[in-house]
Order: sequence, then structure tokens, then C-alpha cells
Amino acid sequence: MNLIIDLPDTVWRLPLDHPQLAIQEYAEIVGELRGLSTGRADLEALATEAVETAVREGAELMAIVAPPGAAPAVLTGVVLDRPSGWDDGTAAALRDALEDVGGPDVRETLVIGTALGPAVVAQRVPGVEQVRARRPLALQLQAFIAEGEHLLLLTLACTSAHGWATHQLLFGQVVASARGDHREDVTVRTGHDDDSYENHTYQL
Repeated sequence: MNLIIDLPDTVWRLPLDHPQLAIQEYAEIVGELRGLSTGRADLEALATEAVETAVREGAELMAIVAPPGAAPAVLTGVVLDRPSGWDDGTAAALRDALEDVGGPDVRETLVIGTALGPAVVAQRVPGVEQVRARRPLALQLQAFIAEGEHLLLLTLACTSAHGWATHQLLFGQVVASARGDHREDVTVRTGHDDDSYENHTYQL
């Protein structure tokens, strides 16, 4: 999938192609953010469950997102088959479907323009239905971005509402940065001095 997205410095991508290393880095990052010892068993268990779930669901991207003033969140990317004839009409139909049958936790949907065309974004906020069903309570932002024959499902999830507006802004910036690149070699741009959302460029 030749899809490029820009991630800020407050996003740490985990090496999913090496799950044990990803688990170790996850635990270290979360431990540092919480001011805890990375050797704690609960951190290792949390990291193991999160990474194994991402791998099991076929994620090609996993990262810890921790902008200033916001609770840490997890960003994942799963590549799906793209519906045929993806265009503004298809994106609008997907947005309508999410609103109609996406579940009671879908609170808002919108379409964001990218260099690849329209991306559909849904915001999920848990309510009493999730509590009654004993489902995990996590705020989510999901984006469907089409590129070539594939569709990237990008999900940002956080168990706390602290700094959620910051996460919304960051997620919107990341989605809007999506573009294609058909070169065989894609460089990773780093070293910007500002707080731009284009500090790191990744290919999926």
C-alpha cells in the first residue's frame, strides 16, 4: 500500500514486525509517561495484550500517541480491500451507513479531503449501552482512507477523555496529510524545529 501519512513528534511508532520488541517499547513508553517503573508486571501485561490484539487484527501500524495535555492513546492502522468505485458518493454513503448502523456510540461523522480523495471519519464515544454490555469504555476516532485497491482503517483509541480535543485535532491533521507515493524508496523526514504535524513521514 503506497500511502504516506505525517506523524508529529508526540507519536511513537511500534515495530509490529517484531512483536516482542513492540511489547517492550510499549511498556517502556507507557511507563515513562505514567512515571512508573517499566518492569512492573501490569505494564507488561497491558503491552502484551495491546500488541497481540493489533497483530491478530492484521494491523500494519501501531503507535503510542501522547501530545502535551492529553492522556496517552493508541493509534492503529489496518489495510482492507477498497470498495469499487470509491468517490465522493461512495464516501458519503459510508458516512451515512456509519450514522445509521454504526452503533449508538457513533456521535459524529464527517468527510475530510486528502490528496487521495475523501476520507470518512467517525467519532465514537461510549455511553450507557457499552456499560450495560460490559464492553471496554474507550473514546475512538476512526478514518477510512482509500489508496489504490486498498482502504486504510485508521483508529485512535483512548480510555480517558482528558485532552480529547487535542487528540481530535491531531487525528484530523494526520488524516488530512494522507497522500500516495509510487517511488520505490520513501525517506523518513525528521529534524523539524517547529511543532508541525509533518515531523515524521511514514509509508504504509
